[in-house]
Amino acid sequence: MREYSYEEAIEFFKNLPHFVPPVNNCGGTKSLFSLDAENALLEKLDNPHMDLKYIHVAGTNGKGSTSAFIATILKEANYKVGCFTSPFLFAYNEMYKVNGQDISNEEFARIFSIVKPYYDQLASDGIYPSEYEILTVMSFLYFKDMDCDIVVMEVSMGGRVDTTNVIPAPLVSVITPISFDHMSILGNTLTEIATEKAGIIKTGTIVVSAKQEPEVVEVLAQVCKEKNVELHFASEPVVVSRNLKGQEFMVAEFGSRLSTQLLGTYQVKNAALAMKTVEQLKRQGFIISDEALRTGLNNTNWFGRFSVIKNNPPVIVDGGHNRQGAAVLADSLRTYFPEKKITFVLGILKDKEVEIMLDELLPLAKEVFTVEVPNPRTMSADELAERIILRGVKAQAFTGDDVLELESDADVICMAGSLYLFSSLFSADS
Repeated sequence: MREYSYEEAIEFFKNLPHFVPPVNNCGGTKSLFSLDAENALLEKLDNPHMDLKYIHVAGTNGKGSTSAFIATILKEANYKVGCFTSPFLFAYNEMYKVNGQDISNEEFARIFSIVKPYYDQLASDGIYPSEYEILTVMSFLYFKDMDCDIVVMEVSMGGRVDTTNVIPAPLVSVITPISFDHMSILGNTLTEIATEKAGIIKTGTIVVSAKQEPEVVEVLAQVCKEKNVELHFASEPVVVSRNLKGQEFMVAEFGSRLSTQLLGTYQVKNAALAMKTVEQLKRQGFIISDEALRTGLNNTNWFGRFSVIKNNPPVIVDGGHNRQGAAVLADSLRTYFPEKKITFVLGILKDKEVEIMLDELLPLAKEVFTVEVPNPRTMSADELAERIILRGVKAQAFTGDDVLELESDADVICMAGSLYLFSSLFSADS
């Protein structure tokens, strides 16, 4: 077996299509919305995904934070926890964590070297697993090799045909708030989008959901009835105090105060959803003490969601990239910085609901610097600035090398619009 280097593995993935169907040299394609190629690859590897226990996390916003809460609580309870999340901010390694530690370059290359020959075999037969199918298959091999007790799998997009949905019935299926995103793929109504995301629900699981819109509740209830599974909703947390160092809150089922370092008004709701998930795991025999729960919530880190990276003035980064993400970001900015006007640094993908996102954010804006996202789907900085100016807000395309050094008399700076933005704004070591 050839041993590939880490650099060779990364180069392979960089050359694969992203969110478009793979194309072979003869002009053939595979459907982006079929898991047949992934299942064929798994079959060649003796189906490693069948040897693991899972928590499956789907939804529109909050998946990463909720997954991090759950994984950290389980780690504090002395379980060995794998966690697969996407997208990454700086390196592919971030997608694979065991007890909070990213996969090493050496392990990434080793796992890739196992998978690549089977990919080549399938490709020679005209079967082309996609980028995320291969990355997901690698996660199963890695977590199995690491002998994980349980794996938290975050859905990338949708649910029904997401690459993570090849797993057997998970111990708990978690549904974070569902809103409008990826409408060209998932549907134009909440009912259609919720139906796609509810596609992760399998007979034999237990479903835990955040508070949802009535249309979403109806879909979840119907699917759970059809699959004969229980449906539970997380309690609404009550905030006791919050500042830029953290939040204290209470949840009805827990008799004392809890805390989290994660900021943003929505993070206590993600924490409550993680707590409801833990409750269902305890019903299935997992031993998770109140102290492990408390410590896990407090120790959870998740960069890119209302993260403070500088002070004087405060600089906030937030990866909210759809209408719900923009709405909760605006709510958090109003809560943490009442009466303040915000200097925004915005970069948005052109296939997002740009106007709706601007509707949420611009009422708070003092001025806006626009940037381009390092993604082919980016809206140009000039076009975004023009749209903002038409709404009566001062805006200009930022052309400097270091956005943190932009000249501004801002009270608060907020960088937002896309998770992909952060890879261009910061280095992995910053």
